[in-house]
Amino acid sequence: MMMGKIKADARASLARFPWDVGPLTHNQIAGKVVEQVTPVDPKTGKPVHAERVVRTRREPWIDRYHRKGKLTVQQYNIAVELFEASQGYPSRDVLAALRIDRQAGGDDPLVAAVDRRRKFFAMAGAVPPYARAIIAHVVLQDQSVRSIAGCLKGQQEARHLDRLQRGLDALHDLWGRKPLTSPK
Repeated sequence: MMMGKIKADARASLARFPWDVGPLTHNQIAGKVVEQVTPVDPKTGKPVHAERVVRTRREPWIDRYHRKGKLTVQQYNIAVELFEASQGYPSRDVLAALRIDRQAGGDDPLVAAVDRRRKFFAMAGAVPPYARAIIAHVVLQDQSVRSIAGCLKGQQEARHLDRLQRGLDALHDLWGRKPLTSPK
């Protein structure tokens, strides 16, 4: 599978993509990868790529670090769980997915918003203090380790990445074993 990152100068090289890849503004291009669409031929069972169809998708930094082997499976899973809780996805948050029918009438939207983020507040409180800034930067804001102010050398990047890994391990140790209840 071909996977490539769209560069900021993609406007000039758009001719290499025979299909529409979407808007090409700087903010739209950030984090997108280009993949070939390879359907499987039902007769032969082999992938066919005759039409050169491509698709683009946004790849978060935690996915990239996991794909490159910089995050373990446990670190990646707890980072995804923290990100989803921060976004308030009720289908993935067990406490927010419980809906209590009220006799008196409709739901209060502010109460629903707080309930959806209850898991995030519990998880964010369990993040060690030394890793709060890097986890907020990489996991919650979807920024690279290299984009931290003052991170110009590989040693600084390795130090920040180590802090990210240790912080996610600590969060997994406290939270990962108890998926239905918050740590005590």
